[in-house]
Amino acid sequence: MNTNSETDQTIAPLSRRLALAAAALAIPFLFDRLWFAVPFGNDGGWSPFTCWAMLCMMIALIDLPLFARRTCRTPMWWIVLAAIAALGVWLIALAPPFEGLAGGANLIYAMLSGFIVLPALLMTLLQLSDGRFDPYHPFALVADWFKGWIISPFAHWGTLAHTLRDTGAHLRGKDRDAGRLRRVGIALLITAPILLVLVPLLMGADEVFDYAVTRLIGDFDIVPIMWHTMLVIVPAPFVFSLLASVDARDTGGIAAGRQSRGSAPFMFDPLIVAVVLGIVLALYATFCAVQFTFLFAEAGLPAGYTYAEYARSGFFQLLFVAALNFAGFGLVLRFAPRRTPIVAMQAGLLAATGVMLASAFTRLNLYIHVYGLTWLRYASITFIILLAVLLPLAMARLFTARIPLVAMGFTAMLVWWIAIGYANPEGVIDWWNASHGVAIG
Repeated sequence: MNTNSETDQTIAPLSRRLALAAAALAIPFLFDRLWFAVPFGNDGGWSPFTCWAMLCMMIALIDLPLFARRTCRTPMWWIVLAAIAALGVWLIALAPPFEGLAGGANLIYAMLSGFIVLPALLMTLLQLSDGRFDPYHPFALVADWFKGWIISPFAHWGTLAHTLRDTGAHLRGKDRDAGRLRRVGIALLITAPILLVLVPLLMGADEVFDYAVTRLIGDFDIVPIMWHTMLVIVPAPFVFSLLASVDARDTGGIAAGRQSRGSAPFMFDPLIVAVVLGIVLALYATFCAVQFTFLFAEAGLPAGYTYAEYARSGFFQLLFVAALNFAGFGLVLRFAPRRTPIVAMQAGLLAATGVMLASAFTRLNLYIHVYGLTWLRYASITFIILLAVLLPLAMARLFTARIPLVAMGFTAMLVWWIAIGYANPEGVIDWWNASHGVAIG
């Protein structure tokens, strides 16, 4: 039952808020059951990766009925859901036993996938659930993703308070003869968690009271019940606020989002953009000349340099510069006017990025042939290949506005991460080192 207050007119119907509240209780309940109530261990117990993967996939399935009407028309939502399912299946079926932080490539991949990639994808899935994602303007999703971790869990506690109040009003109005009994029931529900906290504390404070309570309840241990209850009740308001933050967004759709963004466009000055790009390209031209002289043309390494110093020292710097180039390309593409000199300089920036990726690949390849393949080197060299695949997409986007570059790049990264896991990275590393007779160094 909604009241006449202005706040109530801006929130969802009571039935919708109750559905969100049920989901907010179900998620920490599943976390408690799968993470704290299931025995872990390699001898008959469950793997932590299995429990975590099942939890993440169940959370994704809870998201589906809550926002099905909005998400059914969002292809990116289904792509992220498929990625969560693929990583979850890998963790359940292929992840190695957890034996501490020291482990092979498969264990490193499992830890990164389970405890970093999957939570990030779950937050992405939730932020996509409002149905407003526009593949041509994806940066609003990035802002919502960060707010989902920092602001949204605290922003809608008022909605939860309105839900509790409206639920009580609805129950009272449904059957006035039984109103007093319902109020007593609500009071008992409120008292129960308070007693679950106070009784164990008082038992620990007085031995006589502890003996009396123990004799009263026998072997019934109230402390575990208290902790499991708190694990469900305490996170529930935060989860409800996070879900409500997505549910409360305007669902005007992609067309409305485009119109609002196009109402006050911001553009860089074309002369400033041209000067900055020109200076950067001049620097890159010098760098590329050095690469063609010493690295690609096999003119020899500089005097006094070893493979470790020359190959390894420059690899990560080149990857960082390549990432900056992609970011700069995106900013100019979005905020600079389309002028022929600027478009030509952007093409030159992508060409220079290609040279840097080739240089990074060559350096890392030299280093691997001398010191062997490890998890970090395996992930790095496959990531270079991924960036090399994105380069022609970026070049095509320069001349075709219909290509959603960021959305396609994000999808390509998901495919890359899932593919290197299903390729059995530890097996690939062992096979390569054995076939080339290289000892890891």
